[in-house]
Amino acid sequence: MKKINILLCSAILSLVFFVSCGSKSSYTITGTVPSSVTSEYIYLYSGESMEPVLLDSAQIKNHAFKFKGKVDSITLVMLHPGSMNENPTVVWDIILEPGKIVIDSASRFVSGTPMNDDFKVWVDSINSYTQEMDAPIRVSQYFTNHWNEHSSDFFGALMLTVFNSILPFPQIDTLSNSIPEEIRSRQIFKPLFQSIEIMRKSRVGSPFIDTQMVSIDGKPAKLSDYIGKGEYVLVDFWASWCKPCRQGMPILQEIAKSNPNLKVIGIAVSDKEEDAVSAIKEMKITWPVLLDQPAASAQAYGLSAIPAMILFSPDGTILQRDFRVEDLASILENSMK
Repeated sequence: MKKINILLCSAILSLVFFVSCGSKSSYTITGTVPSSVTSEYIYLYSGESMEPVLLDSAQIKNHAFKFKGKVDSITLVMLHPGSMNENPTVVWDIILEPGKIVIDSASRFVSGTPMNDDFKVWVDSINSYTQEMDAPIRVSQYFTNHWNEHSSDFFGALMLTVFNSILPFPQIDTLSNSIPEEIRSRQIFKPLFQSIEIMRKSRVGSPFIDTQMVSIDGKPAKLSDYIGKGEYVLVDFWASWCKPCRQGMPILQEIAKSNPNLKVIGIAVSDKEEDAVSAIKEMKITWPVLLDQPAASAQAYGLSAIPAMILFSPDGTILQRDFRVEDLASILENSMK
């Protein structure tokens, strides 16, 4: 009898261990779709690859659905009802992690698990700053205040990826050092860490990187035609389709007029030649403009968004970069002494 009890206890412990381990990796996704959706099925795709990879599907009944499964490692997925051509605006990005994930048809956010809940908090908080004049400073401070919560996990790497165009590079460089190799090597994060390596080569104090482009009149041109020739050079990365670029152009033109020792070069990023020419005439841009297609120069300097500016010293060293046109006058005052 004693032997049987021992065997029974062993079996119970094994079962408890199995259930416990299973629950730690199990997830459910439940929710509803908007009443406008008539698709019979909803599909779960991988969000880490360049092209969507189908992972699972569920039937939609009375606008409700449910997925369940196991996840070996936290990943990003996309939920979409019907084919990729149907319901183009009904899409949810989900951090797939163990737990009960809940979809609300009235919201683009999901809830129920730690990282998905944090995602909403972070995005809502940071988006609330974007209309403020000091938005970059406030976003930077938010990361400083909250980074320790996710300094070495998937969520931290995801937030750096989503908001890297707002954060100053020195901060990105510092924060990224805490992300472990097994996360930074994931396909979804490779572009971020590749851009960080590029940015390290073009940080303040580094020599300029020469790139080949075409002038607005179709002639071959490169940065070394203008930079490193004994003049202060400001390179303005812009485009005719970029509204903030256009809004800042009058400020840049006024500063250029009042600083005769400053040479300005415009680089039209991923712009059509005819559109760039039209914008140059419309805004009465007088400095040389080069066409950067397909954004090779912007990529060489690790730029993920425009407008962007880089100030070079007479010997071609990078003096300042990634500043607002509103800050240019004070930067020139401090740099061109």
